[in-house]
Amino acid sequence: MLTRVLAAIFAMSGAAYAQTSPNAALPGEADCTPTPQCAAALPPTSSDRVAYDAGFFSRFNPQTALDMVRQTPGFSLDGGDDRRGFSGAVGNLLIDGLRPTAKNQSLDTILSQIPASQVVRVEVLRGDATAGDASGRAVLLNVVRTPNAGSGVWGTGFEYTSREVVAPRANISYSGRNGNVEWGLGGSMLTQARSLPGWRRYYDGTNTYFEFVDTPQPRNLGEAQINGNIAFPLAGGRLGLRGQVSGFSYDNNSAFFSFTPAGGALGDLVSDFEEGRADYEFGANYDRDFGPWALELVSLLNRRAYESDETVTSRDAAGAVTAIITQAQERDSGETILRAAMSRRLGEAHRIEFGAEGAFNSLDASLELTRDIGAGATPLTIPNANVLVEEERAEFFAVHSWRLGPNWALDTRLAWETSTLTFTGDANQSVDLNYFKPSIQLTRTFGGNNQLRARVYRDIGQLDFDDFVSATAIADSLINGGNPDLAPQTSWRAELGADLRFPGGAALGLTLTHHWISDVADLVLIVAPGANPGDPPIRFDAPGNIGDGEATSLDVTFNTPVPFVPGARVSIRGYLWETEVTDPVTGQPRIISRRPESELNVEFRQDFPQHRLAWGVNFFKQGEFQVYRFNEVDTSEEGPWIDVFVETTALPNNMRLRLWAANAFDGTVNRERRFFAPDRTGPLVRREDRERFFERAPWVIVQLSGTF
Repeated sequence: MLTRVLAAIFAMSGAAYAQTSPNAALPGEADCTPTPQCAAALPPTSSDRVAYDAGFFSRFNPQTALDMVRQTPGFSLDGGDDRRGFSGAVGNLLIDGLRPTAKNQSLDTILSQIPASQVVRVEVLRGDATAGDASGRAVLLNVVRTPNAGSGVWGTGFEYTSREVVAPRANISYSGRNGNVEWGLGGSMLTQARSLPGWRRYYDGTNTYFEFVDTPQPRNLGEAQINGNIAFPLAGGRLGLRGQVSGFSYDNNSAFFSFTPAGGALGDLVSDFEEGRADYEFGANYDRDFGPWALELVSLLNRRAYESDETVTSRDAAGAVTAIITQAQERDSGETILRAAMSRRLGEAHRIEFGAEGAFNSLDASLELTRDIGAGATPLTIPNANVLVEEERAEFFAVHSWRLGPNWALDTRLAWETSTLTFTGDANQSVDLNYFKPSIQLTRTFGGNNQLRARVYRDIGQLDFDDFVSATAIADSLINGGNPDLAPQTSWRAELGADLRFPGGAALGLTLTHHWISDVADLVLIVAPGANPGDPPIRFDAPGNIGDGEATSLDVTFNTPVPFVPGARVSIRGYLWETEVTDPVTGQPRIISRRPESELNVEFRQDFPQHRLAWGVNFFKQGEFQVYRFNEVDTSEEGPWIDVFVETTALPNNMRLRLWAANAFDGTVNRERRFFAPDRTGPLVRREDRERFFERAPWVIVQLSGTF
């Protein structure tokens, strides 16, 4: 299959390797924001950056920088991993050569608040041009803006679904720049009212169908945020400040109506669930030159308060209440980061950087769970549900970049990470962790704008504090266990990558990686004492480490005009994964839990510039993945989702009207759960087949936007 995919990609590009830069003569660097070295720490060698000036994007009638980035050949915006700290979670975006000091504020949000009229060009940075970047990524995108500008972006619209509810959405932002000073302020709100209908079928171990469950799940979602930023000269350098406050609410009224195969009522279960979250984030970065040295200071503070309440009521076929279960959760989390780095060039061929990062992270979680079967509510105890987790972490790093010649570059890194985790509450223990993280990358440029790279490095998986804390999924009859003994997954990775540019505007990015994994993060069996003396032990699954494993992954990004369709482009993004680990229950090889085998995004867009009209189709498909619990194999698969859109800017003041037909062909989420007794070494005793619609068609989104 992989051979056929690559052959099709090269056939569409219709060409050889070499291509001149879309903007071979870069505009003068005087237009970038006056900052220390004005992002000139990135070498001006054209082979390490491919620039697309604003005129390249004019055919798409962009309103924001996000519109331009989405049409940049051979690049896919990535917001970064959900990791603690700054370096692993910052994504692949620069603005005027500087990285936005934010984690909770998405890159989409940041770019959508920059009017397209402020963008001079968009640069794809590769090889030596990414040397010393905090993320360690091989490909970055740099948005270069005009030095003096003041303009805003606004949008309003709604979503209309099968519930026949109009769910409004809106956004507005303004940003200004005057030489060394820039500022911005923005806000947005979004609501949804969807139905998520579905069903379940139950079979016994002999494959006899014995129960059908209808599962309507109307849900409502709302979120809002306000953000701002300012940057100005200070003490010979530049200080940038960025902040955001956001809120989120969600509720659903899930119902599970059970019937016999003949249609007779068996009873029902109704879940009333609501949750809310409040976040704030504040970031600051200070950049200053000291002769040949450049100093970068970064600080980031974010806090989150989360709570949820759920009441589940069970009734028999006659409508009599048989049980009421309630669950209330609170989780307060925070992260504080300080980072400092010094860098300089040593002649034309060498660049060095060294620095340190310190962080304090915490999660304070509590859970109250009760059950009432007619004699009053009785508290239920779940192990590791009420825990305070705290971490003190430090990282020290050094980077050396060496341009070996006109077409070769070598990038070496060494980092050492140390941390102490402390647990109090249901679990009381302390864990010390220490890891070295070396990396070496060799880059070869050929044909003007094509690059190949080879990289070997060690990756340390960052722990998700929620994996330490238990909760219940009542409708699934599951305990989502917490495990304070979970250790980070580590891996050595060998990576081969290519960034190829073709005549006619096509671009292809390939990354093939092999992973040698230690302490694979998966699910393990936890056996805890019963709540009361004499009660049987509680058996549940929780995140844990299951030994060594291997994986191979291929990431593909491809963008090309369609020669036989005037004004059309196709963008393809996707990945393939093959994983293997030894199952701790059966002793047999299997795939790693929760890792989809594939994902494919295809976007087709056709523009009619003379009519200021465009239309397109977006396709998304995620391959199946499994979750291996001690007595269950849980398999899920999503899609395909297909969205169709049409947009026009043939409106006063260049406003844009866009209409989506979302999930136009009723894509579904499918799930199969197979249960074994007493564990997965035993026989199959039950099977569940499930199907759920994200929302039934017609599902329409209307958006009107403009600039001011």
